Amino acid sequence: MGKMSGQGSLDEVLKHSWMTKRSQLKSRLSWTNYKDRWFCLTRSSLIYFDGDDEAKRKEKGRIFMRDVKLVEHVTLDERPHSFQVKYSEAGQEYTLYIQAKSDGEREEWVQLVRNLVKYNNGLVDKYHPGVWGGKWLCCGEGTKSVAGCQPISWTPRSTKSDPAPPVPLTDPLPPLALGDPPPAPERVIVVAVYAFTAIESGDLSLVKGEQYIVLDDSQDHWWQVENSTGEVGFIPSNYVKKIDDVGLTSFDWYVGDMSRLRSETLLKSDDKEGCFVVRNSSTKGLYTLSLFTKIPHSQVKHYHIKQNSTPGYFLSEKHPCVSIAKLIEYHSHNAGGLACRLKTPPGRSKPPTAGLSHGKWEVDPTELTLGEELGSGQFGVVRKGKWKGTIDVAVKMMKEGTMSEDDFIEEAKVMTKLQHTNLVQLYGVCSKNVRPIFIITEYMKHGSLLSFLRRLKTSLYNDHCTLLDIGLQVCRGMAYLERHNYIHRDLAARNCLVGAENIVKVADFGLARYVIDDQYTSNGGAKFPIKWSPPEVLNFTRFSSKSDVWAYGVLCWEVFTCGEMPYGRAKNPEVVERVQRGQILSQPGSCPPQVYEVMRLCWATMPEDRPGFRTIKDKLTGVAQEIQVD
Repeated sequence: MGKMSGQGSLDEVLKHSWMTKRSQLKSRLSWTNYKDRWFCLTRSSLIYFDGDDEAKRKEKGRIFMRDVKLVEHVTLDERPHSFQVKYSEAGQEYTLYIQAKSDGEREEWVQLVRNLVKYNNGLVDKYHPGVWGGKWLCCGEGTKSVAGCQPISWTPRSTKSDPAPPVPLTDPLPPLALGDPPPAPERVIVVAVYAFTAIESGDLSLVKGEQYIVLDDSQDHWWQVENSTGEVGFIPSNYVKKIDDVGLTSFDWYVGDMSRLRSETLLKSDDKEGCFVVRNSSTKGLYTLSLFTKIPHSQVKHYHIKQNSTPGYFLSEKHPCVSIAKLIEYHSHNAGGLACRLKTPPGRSKPPTAGLSHGKWEVDPTELTLGEELGSGQFGVVRKGKWKGTIDVAVKMMKEGTMSEDDFIEEAKVMTKLQHTNLVQLYGVCSKNVRPIFIITEYMKHGSLLSFLRRLKTSLYNDHCTLLDIGLQVCRGMAYLERHNYIHRDLAARNCLVGAENIVKVADFGLARYVIDDQYTSNGGAKFPIKWSPPEVLNFTRFSSKSDVWAYGVLCWEVFTCGEMPYGRAKNPEVVERVQRGQILSQPGSCPPQVYEVMRLCWATMPEDRPGFRTIKDKLTGVAQEIQVD
């Protein structure tokens, strides 16, 4: 592998690097997963290997260039820099999905493979920019073999009906003449969709709406960019959009893929007549206007934005507009058939960044100003704080002897890179010359989900939509952890937090491994929360994403009882005995039967019989659509 066997040979390695591949699901019993592989490209094949030790690597798969039909970008499960290679093998067609480390590296791989296959007879003209998940996620087509929904983004040759010459034995990318400058890489332009104030040296401030040139996007969460005056620095990648992808995201009223449930929760919490958002409809390519009105009573009305062939967008056929932005502008002055005219979008907070600055996870305690106590427990005290007087944070001050500190500090480096709307962002730790350590996270204004549920039980108990929205938010965060092969180990309402706009986020993921406390200890000395644990954890301390699924079922029970204690006052040994006998929690009085059925699936005795979080999310989304009323 990788040896030169003469210039221009078919075995010469043109490019190699570590990339992440998605499982190809060739078997009906296989599961979607992602694995890092060592990829090598020769003139004849794309080959991938496992193992860090080069001498012991084993070939895991090979695609012959002669069999390739398509090489294009793809939108892949929130994984940036991804591309797809469609090919035939033994009369069947397959697609390999690959995530590169950066956009620049992806382009190198795509261009090299395209140069090798541009004379193939079997190239296709259209492709799917999304993946198959029971239907094509890009166009909604329900037949897997259906032709692509978009034309390919390159021209292989003037006409594919021309006879294809043999695979060349010379490099398809001709070498540069000595002294020739290398071709300039294509510049990636991004637009700031949020303002960002640089505090640390090396970072760069962002002005909303301004354009920036990306210089280095090799890291997921912090990119190096250049502004219009030539200043260079790092910016949070989730604060910008590529210029071709900006679309409606430049408008404060556009909330993208926000669900109907979330939009209702957001607008009701703002409680202002005429407050509105525009969101993506469940039908691909369409949009919905969600509007809060107090006439004749407080409610959220949903209107599909229709489109005619003029082209024109309209809510009422009498008032078409050339764009959605113009439509919103029109209805801000005229109700035109709506319950009321559009006034303002709800106030929305900016998303947290992955860490407080580029490359920063160790926080100097002198940079923190500590404020009020937010809570306390057996592990220590949590206080509100500010970092460098600007960013609100929560500071968890651990008690001496409550955790394996050195092990956790190493894990924190990884945890700061986990970023999702429904995960509490870990900013970093204070560990140098400080014992016990401080854990620094984003601040969540409404505190723990358990306290939130108990505090608002009177108004929430029969509000199925809001309670289901809470369950779905937690599920989305857990689906992200599941995709990244990360196990929580202590999922419960007490370990979720509620923030501005009533957003719910999973907290303390992975922390249970480092905690030293009797509440988490069985008679055998193993550590885990008994009332949220499945049989395999109680019997063998065997944790997995499927043990998190069991705990999620218990959390849903907590949500629909508005914070009651699972199994009541039963002591831990009694709970263990019940679980081992197959007894499960009973249906909460306010819980719709469809939701309780999902809980029961989470409590299957065998872990392999429990659904994954993505499946649970799909099931609960379907339930939400059933029980919602306009």
